[in-house]
Amino acid sequence: MKTKAIVFEDVRKVAVRDVDLPTPRSEDIVVATEVSGVSVGTERWALIGKRAEIAFPNVPGYMGIGRVVEVGAKAAARGYRKGARVNVAASRLAPPLDGKSWMSTHLAHAVVDVCTGVDWEPDGFNIHRCEFAPEGADPQDLALTGLCAVALRGIEMAGVPMGAKVLIAGLGVIGQYAAQVCRLKGAQVAVSDVVAARLEVAGHLGAEWVINPQREDFAARCAAIAPKGFDIIIDTSSIPAVVNGLIPHLKLFGKFVFQGWYPPPSALDLNAFHQRLPTCYCPCAHSGRAVDAAMRWVAEGRINTRALITHALKPEAAPEMYGVMAQGSESFLGVVFDWRT
Repeated sequence: MKTKAIVFEDVRKVAVRDVDLPTPRSEDIVVATEVSGVSVGTERWALIGKRAEIAFPNVPGYMGIGRVVEVGAKAAARGYRKGARVNVAASRLAPPLDGKSWMSTHLAHAVVDVCTGVDWEPDGFNIHRCEFAPEGADPQDLALTGLCAVALRGIEMAGVPMGAKVLIAGLGVIGQYAAQVCRLKGAQVAVSDVVAARLEVAGHLGAEWVINPQREDFAARCAAIAPKGFDIIIDTSSIPAVVNGLIPHLKLFGKFVFQGWYPPPSALDLNAFHQRLPTCYCPCAHSGRAVDAAMRWVAEGRINTRALITHALKPEAAPEMYGVMAQGSESFLGVVFDWRT
């Protein structure tokens, strides 16, 4: 079986072409993709060759929403059925694409193993694999909820308490979701970014304070909001210079969440961290339980995804869109590919 896919052929080279799918097994379901969401940071790093664990060629993406069209016997025993809508994070591919990446959801049809290594472990890494989507929710509203789940893992690790003052730096999709989730938990939220349009979105979605370091005195504004420092700072920028500028605004014994991915080597000023005696958290990936919670919040109107989507495109537009991403442009926020005909 063949299906259409977005393929990173090589560094900064993107194609949309047919790829081979493996024969479905008893453990598998086959999903007809409706929409797939882009993790801009991760996929950009992969495209420009900075993610050493990802080889070329590969199919990117780890957020796919679609309908089940085929069910193996073992998958059926786990409750999967034709017609169900699911949120998948990876799929099985045939040579020569297999084993090149842990991503693989930007494709029209996905063969997904829902039986192997998918059970929740209390002390396990618990990577999201496949979750049932709430019926009635618009697939586009669910397309980026994997990124909400990424934010939620860091927030849960830090244990954001009610009434805490939280500063979130970087307002890509993960930062925007982090701000919304922290407010759901009863925190008071300040956000920081240099892109005015992203600050406007965060303010519209409920952030109490918005700060543009290029247009105002960042230190003075932080001191006015949290005179003793913020209880928790969440960085999604992945920029060491930004992190170094944030740490002085953390209160003594505060919590710092490294929510971004920081390419080695890093220029972090660890001496500045020593002065604050912080507890630091380094979240990675996201769990199925977090994805389930994020989708339910979206379906219930508690979390807004649609306001974060600036580009809803057909897959054929992928080469041009990824070209914009590779250039480091910030003229977009959330990007979704629509595979429906």
